[in-house]
Amino acid sequence: MALRLGLAFLALAAGVLAQEGEQLCGGAPYWSSDYTCYDDSVLCPVSYGIPTFPCGGACYHREMYRCVAGTSLRLLPRAAGSFGLTVQGTVSYAHSQEVRACGGYLAFGAGARECTSCVPELAPKNCAAYQNKTVLQTDGKMGSDLPGHQYWYLNTTDGALMYTLGGEANGPDEIATAGKGVTIYQDGFFSYNGLPYWLACLRTLPGGTVGTGRAYRIYAPTPDNLAKTGCDQIKLVSYGVQFIDQGAFKYN
Repeated sequence: MALRLGLAFLALAAGVLAQEGEQLCGGAPYWSSDYTCYDDSVLCPVSYGIPTFPCGGACYHREMYRCVAGTSLRLLPRAAGSFGLTVQGTVSYAHSQEVRACGGYLAFGAGARECTSCVPELAPKNCAAYQNKTVLQTDGKMGSDLPGHQYWYLNTTDGALMYTLGGEANGPDEIATAGKGVTIYQDGFFSYNGLPYWLACLRTLPGGTVGTGRAYRIYAPTPDNLAKTGCDQIKLVSYGVQFIDQGAFKYN
């Protein structure tokens, strides 16, 4: 009788854990949305929706470090060439979103568009060959073929992640600051001033409604921006691309 009661109690307890969404790691309860269990003994937190991994008694992001011999951490190499950006965060709107270029801003969300154009007489290849995806380059240029180039940069006034519209619209200050203050790790974090997170602030376009005209602009986590309300912290993750295959002639 005692054995049956004990089994019934364990079954009931397991049902409560399942109902609440908890799991066990070496006997310790945890939420799978907040932690990952390794070898039924080590818990590492999920940060901004990205799992971390154990190494030498610590937990680390594979998007910024690599684990050497299971005991020590080394920074990833810097990215080279062309890359795109995805967004990761704890809020649903930021889950694996692509960063897009439109109107001089790099943004994401339901209302974020990729605004591109092509002039056949000036393009070095057929306009149909461009995939018109948002591509950046590690030297501060955009992945465009527009004569005179386009550049991505941080606005010195408010820290917004922006890009030049090209030609005469390229201001000397924007070109001078192109790519500055940012570290891009190979298939890893797009990091500002050593910090692995950014701020996403909602902007509703004229006439926009929820799910249509809403876009989130991206801002550097400066002290002034961190003091603002109405923005969420996100992480930006780079991935390598072939500019010749995925870029644009011009980002508008």
